[in-house]
Amino acid sequence: MNGKTIKRILAVGIVLAIIAGAVLYFIPWGEYESKIEKSEVVTEEVVDSTGNVVPTLSTIQGLYKIESGEGVQAEILFHVEGLKNTKGAFEEFSIAFEVPEDYTQSKLTVDIAAKSINTNNSMRDEELLGEDFFRVEEYPEINFEATSISQTDTGYVAHGDLTLMGKAKPLEVPFKHLGKGVNDNDEAFEAFEGQFEFDRTAHGMEEVTSVGNIVTVNFYCELLSSDAE
Repeated sequence: MNGKTIKRILAVGIVLAIIAGAVLYFIPWGEYESKIEKSEVVTEEVVDSTGNVVPTLSTIQGLYKIESGEGVQAEILFHVEGLKNTKGAFEEFSIAFEVPEDYTQSKLTVDIAAKSINTNNSMRDEELLGEDFFRVEEYPEINFEATSISQTDTGYVAHGDLTLMGKAKPLEVPFKHLGKGVNDNDEAFEAFEGQFEFDRTAHGMEEVTSVGNIVTVNFYCELLSSDAE
């Protein structure tokens, strides 16, 4: 193979790389949009005999939970920055929040089916389910479990572990207790929302040039009392 042939091959390779990059950048990736309609929420402030505001979690003792499905007012959204920002959701999950008399000892469990990822683009979803990212065949579930809660100036923090791709890492999840309400099915609920970040590579995902390492997760849920079942 002479020098001219090698140069032509290299030139063709460069052109193909440029074209591939352009396709990746301009392809209509789609953008996931929230599918829930939040119910009206009432926030009640409780004051004790000394005039101090009582933490709202101390007023809702019991087990609250929800499972994703049609008509359920709960969502888990994520956002990853990169060559093309990726926004999506996990559409199959369950949440259980057990609040005892001492709310700081509350237990929060979130189980997510990794295969339920949806970024509104089937080609990208298939890529995310594969070897470079979630490896759903080997690791079908994502789990967060917290065994303690602390109060902050703006809300609460759940202290626990996020298990992703078989690796458990400590994670703090800030959240707010928005209040209570009654949904369209006449079911009483307690509403919560929050946002947190984690490094996907800390759980074993590959570093990819066009994809950021930090994942931002936003969630909202209207949890039903187990007494209502």
